[in-house]
Amino acid sequence: MSQYRVSFNWSGTTVFQVFLKCTIRFARRIFLLTTVGATLLTLSSCGLFSKPPAPMPAAERVLKKKVVMTGFAVNVAAQVQDLDDIAQGFPREMLSRLERSGSYIVRQSPNLLSFDLKQSAPTAKIVQQVAAENDAQFVISGEIRNAGIRSDKKFLGLWESRSRHIEVEFSIYDGLSGAFLSRHLLYRPADDDGKVGRDKPFGSVAFYATSFGKAVDSVIEESVAWIRKDLAPFPLMAKIIKIKDKQIIFDAGLSSNIIVGDEALVVSDYDQLPTLGLSAQQARPLQYGIPQASMGKMKVIQVQLPFAVAELLDDQSNKTVQVKVGDFVRFDTVTY
Repeated sequence: MSQYRVSFNWSGTTVFQVFLKCTIRFARRIFLLTTVGATLLTLSSCGLFSKPPAPMPAAERVLKKKVVMTGFAVNVAAQVQDLDDIAQGFPREMLSRLERSGSYIVRQSPNLLSFDLKQSAPTAKIVQQVAAENDAQFVISGEIRNAGIRSDKKFLGLWESRSRHIEVEFSIYDGLSGAFLSRHLLYRPADDDGKVGRDKPFGSVAFYATSFGKAVDSVIEESVAWIRKDLAPFPLMAKIIKIKDKQIIFDAGLSSNIIVGDEALVVSDYDQLPTLGLSAQQARPLQYGIPQASMGKMKVIQVQLPFAVAELLDDQSNKTVQVKVGDFVRFDTVTY
């Protein structure tokens, strides 16, 4: 009986110790998993609870230029009857991809940059008006020149291959002076001559799944690449909208990646000195643009989303031409 009791007491003590050790280990693992889980949840939580993103590195900051694109003229309307509004859809898709590049603020105008349905060359006044109405530095217009079917005879005319193609021309203008900058003509053939159908919205997945949609997609990609290349050398220009003492307010701010401390050059137009030439057709005066006078430097002291406030660094009291509303701020270089 005594041996039984000793054995019982020893067994009970051992089981309790093992149970206690297992409980402590289990509790430690639960605590560790809870801590790690909470940390991961904090790091991957939504923007409402997560930390704000780090400021954009200086080398990656690009000042966004404002671009407006008008509706595209259609050369042969009968060729696009199976398409859902290509005149507005084509420039809309170009602007969407241009905006995703992160270097531009885009706007779209439904109007054509001419007085007729054919995309005739616009005057500088029309370009300036469209740019002013849409608060843009550059104006882009274009034309769907051809969207028909091409037939090629082969093997002495015994066999014929038919394919639809897209041919687009677009031009880029400086909205401040109305000057013409560049023009591009792009062409892509489709794999077949199939129709798209107006049930497939222009730019939709169903549209781009078609043979003609793939050709259009390729033309849009090349168009955006040319626009970015052509506009890259030009500095950001913003318009002065208000002046108070030595402080000026201009229409570019956080949306254009302007930050406090940026320096720029204030420029004013010589209204009395337009740059003229002679047109080749009628030998009449042709206005190329207006020379700009440097009014000194300014430094940004406050930034809001659509505008910024800057302070003039040079004394304006002794200058013949004073800074006025409607003059421009030119960011040739950015101070980081």
